[in-house]
Amino acid sequence: MASAATKNTWLILHRWFGIITALFLFIAAITGSVLTARSTIDRWANGDLYTYTGEAADRLTPLEAVALYEAANPAIQVTGFPLTADEEENIIITVTPKPGAAPLDYEEVFLSPATGESVGARSMAPGLSNRQIIPLILELHYNLLVGDAGRIFMGFIALGWLISSGVGLYLTFPRKGPFFKNWRPAWTYSLKRPFARQMLDLHRASALWLFPFLFILAFTSVTLNFFDEFWDPFSTTVAPLEKSLFHLDAPYPEGAVPQLTYAEALTLAENQAAAEGQAWKPATMLYYPNWNIYGTTFSDTGDLNYKYLGPIYHYFDANTGEWVHEVNPYADSAGLVMIRAVYPLHSGEIGGWLTVFFVFILGLATAEQCFTGIWLWLKKRGPRIAAKKKAASAAPAEA
Repeated sequence: MASAATKNTWLILHRWFGIITALFLFIAAITGSVLTARSTIDRWANGDLYTYTGEAADRLTPLEAVALYEAANPAIQVTGFPLTADEEENIIITVTPKPGAAPLDYEEVFLSPATGESVGARSMAPGLSNRQIIPLILELHYNLLVGDAGRIFMGFIALGWLISSGVGLYLTFPRKGPFFKNWRPAWTYSLKRPFARQMLDLHRASALWLFPFLFILAFTSVTLNFFDEFWDPFSTTVAPLEKSLFHLDAPYPEGAVPQLTYAEALTLAENQAAAEGQAWKPATMLYYPNWNIYGTTFSDTGDLNYKYLGPIYHYFDANTGEWVHEVNPYADSAGLVMIRAVYPLHSGEIGGWLTVFFVFILGLATAEQCFTGIWLWLKKRGPRIAAKKKAASAAPAEA
């Protein structure tokens, strides 16, 4: 068992890590909980963009609608869209200007499934309007709306959270045995206790019961914020990827124009998946102008999701149709597993809606721990200061 002096040293460390990180961690926790329902919130806030009011029988396939849109807008390149859509919703596509074309003030377009015409567009930059509220919350969660500097700062906040969590666990250990008998009270909470004790118990017990999951959330926060600087090079050093492409420089920095159509690219991807014995369904189509390649994602349901380790990607040259690359975390090295597991674990999407809801609860629990931790610090700060003043005034008298 650790001595009282050792525990006090770790308590001071835990206290100051908590004070420094509390406000920023509270913001990240609340916004993270909100983001677990971002799709629902976005559809509620922008129903006029999402809702298709025509007849189901008039719907074109997304491939057909996109082809009509591209034909009517030759200066715009569609860079992504889903291959399936709800019968009551418009088709969402992402776009960029073709090389040499005028810049666009939007990145996302909603197409009528009946005509392929735009029924609305929006920028995905953060903003206070209903159109941009989800990007605002996402950026606030990730970098406090201050770009790369904010991302790095929040990475250190996450690192402080990770260390503080480990120290907090240690501080709950009893100072004397028997260990488990004396540790059991730290896991309990009772409304019959005084309010100050309830706050301590809530802070301590919630952290203990949820510790493995909160530790994973903190760890994945660190890896996501320091992905390029740390996690990606670390993972690929530990277990180099068997198939690598995007670690290289893009060959068309100014962008390119594809010669093949999305329909042709989809056929190539389906044939490739079938040849490899992959049973998953195509979910989305992508185009990378800087690489001049088409991509097709495959998922278990045919909808883009990040269950397990996320979708499988097949990429083809957009001019020649030659197979270029595959991203398959289920068949590549452990390095790709390490890379691809981070986001599904952090968002909760790794197990579907149930684990997403659990991450929502973890976000609220993290916010609660920030609040109760600061409350306990403020509650005890007065007596600590008074005790120090009393000790300081008593010292001259004793001398």
